Amino acid sequence: MSMSTTDVVRYRGRFAPSPTGPLHLGSLTTALASYLDAQYNQGQWLLRLEDIDPPREVDGAADSIIKCLASHGLQSNIATIWQHNNWQRYRDTCQQLISAGQAFYCECPRRQQDELGRCTSGCYKKNLGARNNNLRAALPLTDLNFIDRVYGLVETPKRTFDNAIIWRRDDLPAYLLAVVVDDVDSKVTDIVRGDDLLHETQRQLALYALLEQRPPRFAHIPVVLNEEGKKLSKQTGATGLDNTQALENLQRAIQHLGLELGAQLPSDNPQSLIARAIQHWRLPEPRLQKGQSIIN
Repeated sequence: MSMSTTDVVRYRGRFAPSPTGPLHLGSLTTALASYLDAQYNQGQWLLRLEDIDPPREVDGAADSIIKCLASHGLQSNIATIWQHNNWQRYRDTCQQLISAGQAFYCECPRRQQDELGRCTSGCYKKNLGARNNNLRAALPLTDLNFIDRVYGLVETPKRTFDNAIIWRRDDLPAYLLAVVVDDVDSKVTDIVRGDDLLHETQRQLALYALLEQRPPRFAHIPVVLNEEGKKLSKQTGATGLDNTQALENLQRAIQHLGLELGAQLPSDNPQSLIARAIQHWRLPEPRLQKGQSIIN
C-alpha cells in the first residue's frame, strides 16, 4: 500500500517535541543536534508539534516551545507542522490498512498483553469492531536490522514486530502511526533524536515496510542524564530553560554533544555560536556498549 511522495528532497531533518511542558536542556540538545546536522549537510530543518495526546498536553506549552527555540537561534523557514491538523490523514491510513487486511481490532486489556505490548490472544481471528478496542497493524516479520549513523548496525529479535497499536481505544492515534505518516508526508530524509528511542526504530521500520515507503536515515545521540544517571526529562524533574540565558544553554548543549569549537573568540549571541557549531559539527559517540540490549 503506497503513499504518494512526489518531490525528491536531498536532506530534510526535523525536531518533533510534544507540548507536555517547557523545553529543558535535554530537549534543547536534541533540537540543536538535529538542526546542526541539517545545516552542516546543507539541508532543510522543520519543526513539528506532536499535539495528538490532549490528556498529557499543557496549555501554552506549544507556543512556549516555539518561542524558546527561536530565542536559542533555532528557527525553520518551513511552516510549523501541527499534528492535530493531520487527524484525518491518520484515520485514512488506518482505514486503508484495514481494507487491505493489514490491521485488526484487539480487545486485550494491558494486563493480557505480553511484555512487548503485543496481542497474544488471537484477536485478528475474532472480527472485532472499533468500539472500546485498540487497532493494531499486522507488521511484517522481515529483517529490519538497520545502520544507525551513531550506533552502526542495530539488530533486534524479529518477534518484536508482529503487531503494534496504531489507534488507541480512547480514540487517539498512536505515536507509531502519527510519526511515520507525518515523516512520510513531510518527506523527512534524516532523523536525529535521542538514543532512548533506539528501541522504537525497528517497529517504525516495520510500519514503513507495510506502507511501502522508504525509511529515513537515523542517528541516535546520547540523551542528557541527570545526577542520578536517568534521562533528563519532565518526569525526572528537568526544569524549563530560561530564554534570557540562551547563550549559556547552548554552550551546555554543545558540551554534551562533545563539540570542540576551536580557539576562536567567544561568541556573544546564539546565532554566532550556532554558526561556529555548524562548522565543527560531527555526530557524538554512542553511549550504549556493543551487544547491550535496546529492547525495553
